[in-house]
Amino acid sequence: MKRRIDRRRTLIPLTAIVVLLGGFVLDRLGAGDTLRSTAQTVVADAHPLVGDEAAQLAHQNFQQAVVMLQAGQYDYAVSALHEVLKIYPGLPEAHANMGYALVGLGQYDAATDFFESATDLRPTLHTAYYGLALAEDGRGDTRAALAAMQAFAHLAAGDDPYLSRAQSAMRQWESELSPELPERTP
Repeated sequence: MKRRIDRRRTLIPLTAIVVLLGGFVLDRLGAGDTLRSTAQTVVADAHPLVGDEAAQLAHQNFQQAVVMLQAGQYDYAVSALHEVLKIYPGLPEAHANMGYALVGLGQYDAATDFFESATDLRPTLHTAYYGLALAEDGRGDTRAALAAMQAFAHLAAGDDPYLSRAQSAMRQWESELSPELPERTP
C-alpha cells in the first residue's frame, strides 16, 4: 500500500520560512539601493507543491536567489532563479525576481520580458510593475516606465514603503514628458 504524503507538512514550514526570510530581507531593504530594495522576496500566495524533493530544491534556490539579489550578485541570482523556474515555470514571484536580477545586470530587454511574464501570471503582483518601470526606464522608454509605475501605484497599498519612491519617479517622468511651455513675453 502506497503511503500518502501530507503536503502540508512541507508547505506550511516552507511558507513560514519564506515569509520570515522575506520580512528580514524587506527590513534590510530600506538601506539598500532602489533595485535591491524592491526585489520581490515573499511568495504571497503559496502554490501547491508537486513533490517534497522538488519543492525543497525550488525553495532552497529561491532563498539563495533572494540572498544573491541582496548582495548584488545578480549572475548567481539568475542561476538560482533559472533552477526555480525549471521546477515551477508558472511562479510569478520567480519571474519578477529574475527581472530584478537582469535589471541589475543591465539586461533591460530580458528583464522587461520577465516582468511582463510575472504580470501576465499574476496581474496584481504590484512589485513586478515597479520592476517593469525600472526596466523600461533602463531601456529609455519613459512613457512605458511611467505607465508601469502608475500600475504599481494603483495596486500598492497606501502604506507600501516604495510608494513614495514611485510617486517621485512618476513626477520626474511626467516632467520629462510634458512639453516645455514657451516663455511669455509681456
